[in-house]
Amino acid sequence: MKVIYLRFFLLFTSAFMTVCPIFCQLAAWNFENVSGPIPGFPILPSALGEGIASGGGSLSGAHNSGSPTTCGSPETWATNFWPVTAVRNTDSYMSFLITASEGYRANISGISFMLSRSSSNSPSDFYVSVYRWGIETFITSGVVPILGCNSFSGTCNVSGTSGSSLEVRIYLYRQNNAAMAATMRIDNVSLSGTTEVALPVSLGLFSGLCNEQNFPILIWETHSESKNHGFWVQEALSDLVFKDVFFVTGYGESQSKRQYNWQDFREKQGLIYYRLKQIDYDGVFAFSKIIPVSCERGEILITQQDNSSINIFLGNQTGQFEEWSLFHFGGNRIQSGNIDIDNRQIKITCPNIRTGIYILLLLGKKGNVVKKISWVE
Repeated sequence: MKVIYLRFFLLFTSAFMTVCPIFCQLAAWNFENVSGPIPGFPILPSALGEGIASGGGSLSGAHNSGSPTTCGSPETWATNFWPVTAVRNTDSYMSFLITASEGYRANISGISFMLSRSSSNSPSDFYVSVYRWGIETFITSGVVPILGCNSFSGTCNVSGTSGSSLEVRIYLYRQNNAAMAATMRIDNVSLSGTTEVALPVSLGLFSGLCNEQNFPILIWETHSESKNHGFWVQEALSDLVFKDVFFVTGYGESQSKRQYNWQDFREKQGLIYYRLKQIDYDGVFAFSKIIPVSCERGEILITQQDNSSINIFLGNQTGQFEEWSLFHFGGNRIQSGNIDIDNRQIKITCPNIRTGIYILLLLGKKGNVVKKISWVE
């Protein structure tokens, strides 16, 4: 029988770098700045919000027919030869693109615009979405009445990264194939939202633990990175005076989840506080939230009697705990149950466990205890 002494505390928390919203309109197109009967691409915005470097309107899969003086204001953008199908063609759309300034990121919360059909032969249906990193997020859809200029709007919640672009696409379809020259006119396009001072990293899970040797271990992950030089691991005692202890190099540029870990090979006692100091290539830095890590020795004994069960001997802590949960080391719950307050032993049957690291959480009225289990088949 293998005997494993496991003593540590684990705290999970999410830590996010702070940002500051500074504007509510990202870009607008009223087409008053368009010169000539047929505008060239990209069609520049009439207005740009703070933190937006540029914007442009363009066309895919249809015909750019000019800017007639009808609809909501003296000039509009007119198009024709749209799909005749009853569903949108993903290659035929009007595009409105914005690019955030370096050091800022854009967050689109909604769009408003006006549409007008030149006749009943023009496209009757529209579909609006926003594109980010090749992923489409639906905003709104509807039917355009035959007469007059009609206002439409939709809301969403889509964010970019520092200096990146976001693209809103308006699809038009269900045109009468007997009169393909019938036009569709769009006017007063406005993208609303915020721009934020973008720190280089979006930090997700940040957790800490102390292993059986009383060595602290930190685990964290990022959802995106831009110009990320890396992280200084900082520690402090109860005075919360932090000092640098180790530097972990970042990925630099990333739009996918990245995972990091660090272990201190010095034995610790008591409560230690940790935080991350993230630094970009330009020397700009930001701090994560502070997490405590407890390196306290306990009395609980965990044994692996065979390859299908875990035995937990509570010793003199019998009656202190009411529930237990077993997790994969990544955080997914495997099993849970109640604890008999009069029983000094808990047996957890786990026939499907494979070699690896697992976390056992004991819950009680006086507090919680977390143990790491190194499972060996």
